[in-house]
This record gives sequence, structure tokens and C-alpha cells, in this order.
Amino acid sequence: MKNKKLTYVLIVAVAAVWGLILYRVFDAASGDDEMVAPTQQVTKKEAYNDYQIKPDTSHLLLNYRDPFGLVKFRDTVNAKITPSKLSRAITLPKPEINWGFVKYAGFIANPGSKKMIAILTINGKSVMLAEGESADEVKLLKNLRDSVKILYRNKSKFITRS
Repeated sequence: MKNKKLTYVLIVAVAAVWGLILYRVFDAASGDDEMVAPTQQVTKKEAYNDYQIKPDTSHLLLNYRDPFGLVKFRDTVNAKITPSKLSRAITLPKPEINWGFVKYAGFIANPGSKKMIAILTINGKSVMLAEGESADEVKLLKNLRDSVKILYRNKSKFITRS
């Protein structure tokens, strides 16, 4: 019984909603509305002119020397270059060494003599070196299991296995 009462209430609600929808549709379609005159007068605005020259609001400070050298300009600062400053400017720092051309591939150990030989790749060429040996200006100073210490152009560096 309870469900029947709820069903009847829902049927009445659906009928009311559809009644409102149909009323608005027929009311809009009937066309009985009168034209309402606008109360405000619309004023046309002037079209934006992209080509109009905008007024200049800035001013230039012209208290600098002539960049083209057309007007002779006398420097008021008397700067003299001393020989010590000149020698410092000429001295260039030594270029850094790019160690990317040397790669450590691994090592081979001889169990009888307990001598370790490192396998290096220098400029794409595989080379086997023991401590104290050199190849292509690269000298092997110390051979450890995970890295090697090499000397190149009087600079030493540890290179790890890649």
C-alpha cells in the first residue's frame, strides 16, 4: 500500500513538471509579446585606430659621448696602464685537459706473479699497461681494482671503471 501512494504522488509531480514545460513552449510560440522599446540610447564608440601615432611620454638623456666618433671627445679621465697590469692581461690561463679520451675498461691479474695489468682505451684504441708503462703520452702511475691513476702532460687523475 505504501508503494501505491508514493507512485501516485510521483505521477502528480511528473505531470506538474511536464505541464510547466508545455505551458512555456506554447507561450513562447504564440507570439503575443509586444516589442518593448529600449529605454537607453545606444551611442556608437569611435573605432580603435591601430595606425594612430601615440604621444611620446618619455624624454632622452643625451649626456653621453658620441658612439660613432663624429664629434671629437676629450676624455677627462687620465688612465695610465702600468706594465704590471699589462703583463697580467697578456698571461692566459692554461687550457683544461679533457680526460674523456681515456677510459678504464678493467684489469687482468696474474695469480703466479701477482702482477696486475690495466686495460685502458686511449682515443678508441685498447691498450694494456702495467704500473710505470706509458702509451700515447699517458703513463699509468697506480693500478687499483676499481680505478687507475694516470699521468698526462704532467697532470694526474684517477679514472674509474666505466
